[in-house]
Amino acid sequence: MLSIPILRRAALVAVVAAACLIAWPAARAGGEPRTAGGGPLGHWLQAAGLASRQVGAIALPLDGGPALLAHEATRPLNPASTIKLITTYAGLALLGPDFRWRTEARLRGPLQAGVLRGDLVLRGGGDPKMVIEDLTEFVARMRASGLEQIDGDLVVDDAIFDTGARSVDDFDGDPSQPYNVRPFGALMNFKAARIVVTPNGKGAALAFDPALADVGIDNRVRLVEGPCRFGAGGLQVRDGGRGDAPVVRVVGNYSRACGEQGVFAALLDHRQFVHALFKAAWQAAGGRWSGRTRIERGAALGEPWLVWVSPRTLAEVVRDINKFSNNVMTRQLMLQLAAEAGMQPATGADARRVMWGWLAAQGLQFPDLVLDNGSGLSRDARTSAAHLAQLLRHAAAGPHADTLRESLPVVGFDGTMKSRLVGEPIAGQAWIKTGSLEGVRSIAGYVVAASGRRYAVALIVNAPGAAASRALQDEFLRWVHANG
Repeated sequence: MLSIPILRRAALVAVVAAACLIAWPAARAGGEPRTAGGGPLGHWLQAAGLASRQVGAIALPLDGGPALLAHEATRPLNPASTIKLITTYAGLALLGPDFRWRTEARLRGPLQAGVLRGDLVLRGGGDPKMVIEDLTEFVARMRASGLEQIDGDLVVDDAIFDTGARSVDDFDGDPSQPYNVRPFGALMNFKAARIVVTPNGKGAALAFDPALADVGIDNRVRLVEGPCRFGAGGLQVRDGGRGDAPVVRVVGNYSRACGEQGVFAALLDHRQFVHALFKAAWQAAGGRWSGRTRIERGAALGEPWLVWVSPRTLAEVVRDINKFSNNVMTRQLMLQLAAEAGMQPATGADARRVMWGWLAAQGLQFPDLVLDNGSGLSRDARTSAAHLAQLLRHAAAGPHADTLRESLPVVGFDGTMKSRLVGEPIAGQAWIKTGSLEGVRSIAGYVVAASGRRYAVALIVNAPGAAASRALQDEFLRWVHANG
C-alpha cells in the first residue's frame, strides 16, 4: 500500500498523463467481429511454460457479437485483485459516485469553559480513507468549537461493521504488511504508519510518521558501513507490549550510506492505533487529554456534536482502489454496501448477499463466483475471464462507464500499469486492472483496438509459474490492440 503523499503524487501524474491520452471513442456500429479462438495464444502459452487449463482469456467486443479471442474463458480461476472490478462497479451502482462517508463526534457529558466533563464519542462511518490530514482537520474543528480538554475517555463506536476481533489477516505470514489490515468502522490512516530511519552517530534513530502517542519503539536496528545494501524495506517490524503500553520492535541491518529512508507498516490493533493517532493529533493542536481509548458499540446516541464529511467522493475512492489495488479500502467499500442497505453491523456474509442480489438484478448470472472479501486477497475467490469481461461490457453500457474505466490503470501511464508497454502503440489505449498473488497473475479491463473498436479483456493465470506470465499478458494486449 502506498503512502498518502505518494498516492497524491501518483494521482497528479495520472491527471497530467490524461492530457496525452487519445479519447475513448464511441462504439462503432456494424461489422462482424473476428472469430473467437483466433490469435497465437497456444504459442504464447508454450513460450510461458503454461498448460492450457492454467489460463483463461477472452477479448469481448463492447458492441456485441462473439469474442475476438477466447481460451478456457468460462473456467473458474482465482482472479486475485481483478475481482475488485466487481466490488467497485457494485459500489458505484448501489451508492452512486458522489457518495461520501461521515464520521460523527458526540459529547457524553457537559462542555464547560472548554472542558468536557465526560467522554468524547467517535462513531465511525466506515470511511476507507480517513487519513491523518483528515483527522488533523477534524481535531482543528473540535478545538475551534470550544473543546480544549477531555476529562474522560475517547470512546469509539464501530457498530457499522462486524468483522471479528482480529485487526489483521495474516495472509502471507507478515502481519506488518498494510495490505493485511482488516476493515474497521473507524479505520484511520489505514492502520499504518511510516517508520523513518535516520543514521545518527553510531546508531539509527527511528520515528513514526505520522506521530503516534504512547507507543514505544524497541530499536534493534544495526547500522552497517559500506554501500547502500540494506535499506528500510528489509527491516522487520513487529508489535509488542500489551494494552495501553504498546511497543513496536524494529529489527535488522541498515546501511549508513542509504541515508534517511522509511518503511510503511501496519501497526498495533485498531483500538491502540486510533488512540495513538488521535492523541498525537489532539496534543499537536494544543488539546489536553490523559484518558484511555475504548471501543463501545452503540455508544453514539442522540444527535452528533460535529460531523466530519469525507472530502473524497466514492468515485475518487474507487480510483484509488483500482489504480493502486488497495485491499483494505476495497473491503471497507464492500461492507459499506451492506451497511447502507440497513444491515448494521454489516458482516462479510451480508455484503456478499447484497452483491449477489445486485448482480442478479443486472442479469449477470455468475454461478461460479466466489466473492470472499471482494478484494482478491484470498485463496478462495473464484471467477472466470468470461464473467469479468461480461461485467465490464455491462458497465460500459451504463451510466458509470467512464467513472469505472477512468479508475483503471492506463497502460504506459499510471497506476500498476505505469511501466508496462511504454511508448508502444497500445500505450494510452488500454485501461487495465492487474492482480497478483503467489501462483496467480491476472489482468482485466478495456482496450481500444487500432481499428477503433472497443473490447473488454481478461486474462487469468493460475499456475506455479504465474509470476513469469507478464510477457504473456503484454502479448495478449498487443494482439487485441493490433487485431481487434
